[in-house]
Amino acid sequence: MENMLDHIDLIHRYLSAYIADQFRVNIDLEGEYTFTQNIVSKKAIIATTFTKKIFSDPQLKLFLAAIIAEINSGKCTIELIRERIRHFEAAKGQPARRII
Repeated sequence: MENMLDHIDLIHRYLSAYIADQFRVNIDLEGEYTFTQNIVSKKAIIATTFTKKIFSDPQLKLFLAAIIAEINSGKCTIELIRERIRHFEAAKGQPARRII
């Protein structure tokens, strides 16, 4: 698996695009997660730092936590992320509403 720290912008774009695709909203994810290192494995991981914005929507919280777990486990590779982003961008057609 590639080092996710080399792809922070791509991962951020993926998380935003996936949420927009599933929930039809644009959410600023700044401050909702951080990249860190697993203490035991020394592997780079995404750690959730959810704010009230995410906690206030249980479905969104669960969805975002699941996506992050999928990335952390290695089930979602950088190549798969690129593929999904291409899919989301190709499927764009309905405008998303913005949540501040």
